[in-house]
Amino acid sequence: MRARRRGSGPLSRAPERLWPDGVVHHGARWLVLLLMAGGIVILFPSDPGVGIGRHQAGTVAERDVIAQVAFQVLKDPGVLKRQRDSAAAAVVPTFVFQENARDSSLSALRGFFARVDSAASVDGVAGVIGALSATGIEATAEQVEILADARRANSLLGLAAAAIRMYAPDGVISPNAASELTTDSIRVVGRRAATVLSRGSVLSGREFYDRALARREPGAETDLLRLVLARYLAPSLLPDTERNEREREIARSSVPIVEDAVLEDQIIVRANDQVGEAELRKLDAYRDQLRALGISVDGSDLVGNLGGFVLNALLLAVLGALVLFFRPEIYRSFRAVVAIAGIFAIYFVSGVLVTGLDVPSAAMPIVFVAVSISILWGGRLALLAALLACSLTVVQEPFETVETFVILMAGGSAAALSVRTFRRLAQTWVFIAVTAGSFAVVILGFLLRGADFAFLPTLGWALGSTIAGAILAIGFVPVFEWVTGITTEQTLVGWADANRPLMRRLAVEAPGTFAHTIQAANLAEAGAGAIGANASLCRAGVYYHDVGKLVRPGHFIENQQGDNPHDRLDPAESAAIVRDHVLEGVKLARRERVPEVLLDFIREHHGDQPIGFFLRRARQVAEAEGREAPDPSGFRYPGPRPRSRETAIAMLADSSESAARVLENPTGERLAELVDGIFASKSKQGQLDDCPLTFRDLAVLKSRFVRFLRGSHHRRVAYPGTRHLTAGDDI
Repeated sequence: MRARRRGSGPLSRAPERLWPDGVVHHGARWLVLLLMAGGIVILFPSDPGVGIGRHQAGTVAERDVIAQVAFQVLKDPGVLKRQRDSAAAAVVPTFVFQENARDSSLSALRGFFARVDSAASVDGVAGVIGALSATGIEATAEQVEILADARRANSLLGLAAAAIRMYAPDGVISPNAASELTTDSIRVVGRRAATVLSRGSVLSGREFYDRALARREPGAETDLLRLVLARYLAPSLLPDTERNEREREIARSSVPIVEDAVLEDQIIVRANDQVGEAELRKLDAYRDQLRALGISVDGSDLVGNLGGFVLNALLLAVLGALVLFFRPEIYRSFRAVVAIAGIFAIYFVSGVLVTGLDVPSAAMPIVFVAVSISILWGGRLALLAALLACSLTVVQEPFETVETFVILMAGGSAAALSVRTFRRLAQTWVFIAVTAGSFAVVILGFLLRGADFAFLPTLGWALGSTIAGAILAIGFVPVFEWVTGITTEQTLVGWADANRPLMRRLAVEAPGTFAHTIQAANLAEAGAGAIGANASLCRAGVYYHDVGKLVRPGHFIENQQGDNPHDRLDPAESAAIVRDHVLEGVKLARRERVPEVLLDFIREHHGDQPIGFFLRRARQVAEAEGREAPDPSGFRYPGPRPRSRETAIAMLADSSESAARVLENPTGERLAELVDGIFASKSKQGQLDDCPLTFRDLAVLKSRFVRFLRGSHHRRVAYPGTRHLTAGDDI
């Protein structure tokens, strides 16, 4: 819990009407949001990228185009395809020599003619037609007559066998392998070795037929011989298709895809030179390389900055909406909104320094954001603010990496969740160590995954940012308190110091009041801790609740030593003196610049309850003198009644401690009865009506007060050396 001064300015009041109150209330916050979004754009403007311009073949370049990054120019796809096809065609094809091809052909040829002869001897022409149909040879009627004639058939067999014997040993390639012959030589793989032969030393199927029939007259018999050879010639050279395709693919892939390489700072196009196809390809490759590196090309500052503004505004709107719905008391306080905006502004201004020094992005002071907001409003809001700050960071061009987001988020989260109420500055090193450890683990994790930054320099900058951010946040605490009206725990600890000037004066000039103050502060702090109220605020507030008694310390019973000045004063005057210690206390505290939230304890610790002792005496005097009864309004404290749990606890602790101090024989039962009576009296008088204490809180406070007072007012043992001084006491 943070102590807060009450504000009622027009921007901090909850709007009662949409117009104009609601528009002003919410509009002011939207204005802050938009100013923040625009300010971040100003700090980190969109980079328009590299200007290349538009060029066409045959035109003259207006200016030099110099490469800002190195890149390669890829070949035109059509050219690359032609070069690869040419390389594949240059591969010497490999054929496997079939040693038994000639014998197989002769054997198949003799078998065919034997079947034809047998069919002709049995069925004549009809038998020949059947034999030809079975072999798939389509012959004319004249060719069938030739085969039906045994003499002419034997002659045809001799011619075919002679052709096979003559040309087959040189190698005959199968007709369907003609496409493999793309070079002037071939590789022939035989049983023992591989031999490279010239293309002319081997025949394709068509070449074989042409040579075999070159000396014969055209006619039916010649055509029939071609049909028979085509049917029964077994090629002696078969292509090794798998090997040939593999070697051709290797040849294709060996063709380089890069046409040219351009170095950084090399001129791509010179001013006043004609732009050709080669230059256009270089410019296109340059554009592609820049875009691959995330650099915009021929962009617009206006468009890019507008996009950045929209992103910043959306992210900030998320933070604003979450604060509106889940921390409405912060949203209602315009001063708090301004403080949050100021924290983010300091963060992003520091980011400009980070980019200017060209240091790792881990140096961004995310810890400053987390610690500042955690001190002011707690760890949950600090965690949310750190998340939004990290998101805003990585949408700015200098920090657009996943590593930046995760590293900063780890450090910011650790700082937000590890900051606790600390009473000594040395304790800040605890959360600094936790935060630095989180940075180290995340940075190491990225390095194990192959990140390209160095561990020690990155961690060093992160650690330096953590220390600087924490110190800066603590140093800004007074400024934040002034802006927001919040009094932080650290400030309260400082004011709850018995060596403060007012406390030293109280100890010297009003020792009884000082003793009561210390005990009441202890009692209030214990009670506040028991119900979850702000214990530090209670202690500091009770320290100053009675400082007004410094004006006339002798007029208060705890400081008197025998003589009571009130015995000589009119009851109304006495009541005024007692009442004025509240007003004088406020004056003294303001003179010492005591925080406003502590002044509430001075104003409210008596509420507006009556000053009963002097009111009763005034009535007695008036009755004895036959005058009218006095006006009760002159015998009341100025108030107001307690309006917070802490000031209500202070009222109850003040009364309980004072009453217990004068209680005779303070047994546990009598103390419980005393505390119960005080609580009942305050409640009956309506002094607790304006504070948020619940019945459960009151029950817990009673129990805690009684336990504390029993420990403070228990009976002591009578020591033999001092028994004569306590002989009259009930020991």
